[in-house]
Amino acid sequence: MTDPNRETIGSDEMLVAFLDGELDPDTRKQVENLLERDEAVADRLRFLSSSNLPFRDAFIPLLDSAPKAKLDAMLAEILPPEQVRKQANGWNRRGFLAAAIGFIAIGIAVDRTFLGVQSSLHGDQDGSDWRSVVAQYMSLYTSDTLGNAPADVAVQTEQLRGVGVKLGLNLTPELVQLPGTTLKRAQMLTYDGKALGQITYLDAAQAPMALCIVQSSKGAKAPDSERRHGMNVIYWSSDTHAFMLIGHESLGDIKAMGDRLRHVLTI
Repeated sequence: MTDPNRETIGSDEMLVAFLDGELDPDTRKQVENLLERDEAVADRLRFLSSSNLPFRDAFIPLLDSAPKAKLDAMLAEILPPEQVRKQANGWNRRGFLAAAIGFIAIGIAVDRTFLGVQSSLHGDQDGSDWRSVVAQYMSLYTSDTLGNAPADVAVQTEQLRGVGVKLGLNLTPELVQLPGTTLKRAQMLTYDGKALGQITYLDAAQAPMALCIVQSSKGAKAPDSERRHGMNVIYWSSDTHAFMLIGHESLGDIKAMGDRLRHVLTI
């Protein structure tokens, strides 16, 4: 029988409060008992514990430019008054999570910080970890994330040129355009201290799609597929780069798009 309290006691909010020593003795005991019984919750706690990183420093540029009055009002709606007062006095992990939700809701991009934080939590023994990290943050994307503004070919050309220079690839809108999709933007992220190029699209159903590229010395590998966070992924490698195309399109459509990209992307 499912424990009716598991969802509440084992929530991320409760686990973060457990890590920060903010639970009363009875609730803390309930969490400890659940951790002994439920390996999935214990794994989640280990992940959250390992995330004790300098979030505040990483977010200083975003905080400086954030619309503070609007963010404060949003936090007041999702946190009780006492928690809002605590937020003003200091940053703990629960405060960071609440602020991150606010940033996403008001359209402040956190891609670079997210990838930087996540890459420090993973090794990359077989090349799969970077795909896992990309898929995890892509699962947060919606059509609104990529915006509804008309495509500006001149801007996209310059964005792709900059990404191509960083990665040592020739990238143009004509080369990376995919049938049935709308090219949105290209930008540089980082993974494990290395450059990661991201080219984003909206597919025919206005769902987010991305082509991501990192430099790799592991050698050429034939295309393969996997499914992560409800999305289909096609990935392959050349002698110098690793690629992944991720989206909500059918596996067949993603494969066809990946085949096109694999043949046109050259050094």
